[in-house]
Amino acid sequence: MGTAARLTEGQARGDGPMVRLGLRTRKGQRSRRPAAPRRGPRSRAAARPAEPAWPLGPAGLGRFFGGLSVVLVGVLGLCLFLTTPLFGVRDILVIGSVHLTSEEIVALCDVTPGTNIFKVPTADIRERLLALPRVSEATVSRRLPGRLVVEVVEREGVLLLPCQEQFVEVDATGHPVELHRFIGALGLPVLTGVRVEGVTLGSRISDERVSLGLWCAAALGVQGRLAVSEIHVDDRGELTLYTLEGIPVRLGPATALDAKVEAFMSILPDLPSVEFDVAYIDVRYPRHPVVGSTETVFQPGEWPGDDPDAVLLGGP
Repeated sequence: MGTAARLTEGQARGDGPMVRLGLRTRKGQRSRRPAAPRRGPRSRAAARPAEPAWPLGPAGLGRFFGGLSVVLVGVLGLCLFLTTPLFGVRDILVIGSVHLTSEEIVALCDVTPGTNIFKVPTADIRERLLALPRVSEATVSRRLPGRLVVEVVEREGVLLLPCQEQFVEVDATGHPVELHRFIGALGLPVLTGVRVEGVTLGSRISDERVSLGLWCAAALGVQGRLAVSEIHVDDRGELTLYTLEGIPVRLGPATALDAKVEAFMSILPDLPSVEFDVAYIDVRYPRHPVVGSTETVFQPGEWPGDDPDAVLLGGP
């Protein structure tokens, strides 16, 4: 076959020496063998030796048991805190109660003496206190080793609202706090000219006339409320006070209440020295308050001199 290599019969059977076969090429070109496929890089994961079944060495075991011992000590300490008599409740200190007695608040806490102080549900006690119509704020705290501190802020009534055959005490925000049958010792004025149905203790009263009365009562302050027996609101929304002696004090519309109340309170101490029966006090114009009888009324520029029937107290 020309220059092509021939295999002898023995070489074909594999008995003779192997002969490297060449490929016929063009002149000046070298024969090329087919490139063997490249092998990819060996996987690192495959190259890693298998991990032992128990990966912790002596150092790892020490850390493991050290952490376990810390957890066990913490659990034992917690159990000690929750069971030791050292932290048993010995007393309950009540702060801020005026109308509610300390005994009433302690009974509401419902804490048995000796109960571990960390087991006392302070949040639940606070919610029970806030459910009382008289209480506006409450705080319950622990004072180690065995004292529970209960601090309350009570609602203070500013007027009384007739309710059937009783009177309901209402605070400045309009919340009824308590029912009373006898009101002589309360030192609060009665609100008249209004009629409110379905009053519920603790639920705010939403009534325009009641709101006017509350604004007036708040402006009077403690001393002013002690000197007034009644606050009347008429159909036009105008206000009239009545002193303990029954003298009407005309405030008019519920504007500039602070100035009107200040004028009234400046007149009040001088009323006993008046030599005639005072029929009314008019502070609708607070810079010119008037005190007069039923027969004559004088304005600031009309001072009557020695006229015994009328007198002007206060001034511009």
